[in-house]
Amino acid sequence: MAMMGIHLRRKIEGAKNAAAEAGGAIEQTKRVYGARLLFAGVVWASLYLLSRGLLELSTLDRTVRVLIALMPTPAFVWFLWTWLKGLAVMDELERRIELEALAFAFPICVVLLMTLGLLELAMPLNKDDWSYRHVWAMMPALYFMGLWRAKRRYQ
Repeated sequence: MAMMGIHLRRKIEGAKNAAAEAGGAIEQTKRVYGARLLFAGVVWASLYLLSRGLLELSTLDRTVRVLIALMPTPAFVWFLWTWLKGLAVMDELERRIELEALAFAFPICVVLLMTLGLLELAMPLNKDDWSYRHVWAMMPALYFMGLWRAKRRYQ
């Protein structure tokens, strides 16, 4: 019974530490980027969702569909530019954490895309589950997993 109490206390402490780390990450992001990164991300996500919705309409001309498909790209480039400008004002430890997050995410993304490409040659994959419009969303998730991992390592 005493062991279960110790285990439960460790879990509670771990949860408190995770919440504190998340709060620290949010504060660091606010300090480095202010509201700029959030605003750029909201603009990009809004344009992305709008273009996805408009592309469901099959009555549009091909040229219009291409323009709609390209609509979120400048906003995403702006989002990335804002993120890169934030890197310029980070200290060495913060930059190292960002680098490790990318060093974690990039190879896993390559393995994911390579595996899906080979599987697609071996058998038909359901386009509603494994198309590029779905798989790319795994990449930011891998980056945030890498960011979480690197922050735990250095703090």
